[in-house]
Amino acid sequence: MRSIDIKGLAVFEIASGREIGKVSELLINAQEKSVQYLVIDVPNWYFGSYVIPFNLTEGIGEDAVIIESESLIRKLNEDPEAVNLVDSGVTLIGSKVLTKKGKHIGRVSEIYIDENNGQVTGCELADNITVKGIIPVKYALTFGRDALIVDEKTEDNLLNTMEELEQELALEVPDDLPPFTEEEASGSEAEPELDAPATDDQADDKPKAVKLYEQKQREYLLGRTVKEDIYDNSGNLIIKSGEKITKEILDKAAASVTLKELLLHV
Repeated sequence: MRSIDIKGLAVFEIASGREIGKVSELLINAQEKSVQYLVIDVPNWYFGSYVIPFNLTEGIGEDAVIIESESLIRKLNEDPEAVNLVDSGVTLIGSKVLTKKGKHIGRVSEIYIDENNGQVTGCELADNITVKGIIPVKYALTFGRDALIVDEKTEDNLLNTMEELEQELALEVPDDLPPFTEEEASGSEAEPELDAPATDDQADDKPKAVKLYEQKQREYLLGRTVKEDIYDNSGNLIIKSGEKITKEILDKAAASVTLKELLLHV
C-alpha cells in the first residue's frame, strides 16, 4: 500500500461507527524502518494534532482506517515517542537517495507500506522527470533525515511495479525463523540436493533471486513436521498431519501447493 493511499483516509471507531477524523501524516521510525504512528486531524483542529500507534489500528483498507475506540488516540504533543519521531524529521518522501559510496541516484517519490504491520517494504526511486523503479527495503541501509542510504547493488535490483514487490516479499523466508534441529529431522533422511528436478527451460524461466528464495524455503522446510493435513485445490490429501517433510514430499507438494503455503503448516 502506498503512503498516498493511507493519507486522507477517514478514521472510524468500532464502538459507535463515528468518524473521528482523517489521516494527515505518517510518523516513521527510522530504526525499525516502519510507520509507528498515524497522525489524525480531528474536526476541532485548534486542539492540535492527534496520533494513534499503528499497531492499535484494527484495519487499514482502501476506504477507511478502523480503530476500536476513540479513547486510543492521544494528543501528539503528549506522546514522547511521537514527539521524538517528529523531531527526527525522517519522512523519506522527497529525500535524496545515495549509495554507500556516495553516488546520488535520485530521490524518493513514494513509499510502500505493509498495511498489516506498518513495515516500509519499498521506496519509489525517481529522477527529475520519471520514476526509475522501486527499491526493495532490503537494499535500504539507512533511513535518514535528508537522505536514504542504499546498497551499491540497488540500481541493478529495482522493481517495476507494486505487484513485483509483493511477489518478492511473498517468496522471502524471515531471517529470524529458527533452523530445524537434528531431533526434528530424525526419521527422515535429508538429501544433499534440495532442488527439485527441472529442465533447462524451466531453470531459465525464473530469475536467480526467485530461485534463491525458493531454495531457502526448501532448506527451512526439510525435516520439519506437518501440523495439519494439507490438501490440493481439488481436495485431495497430499500430506498427512504428523509427517516429516522429505525431499520427495517437497517435490510432490510443489506440483499442488506453494512453498509459502507449506510454511504455514509447520
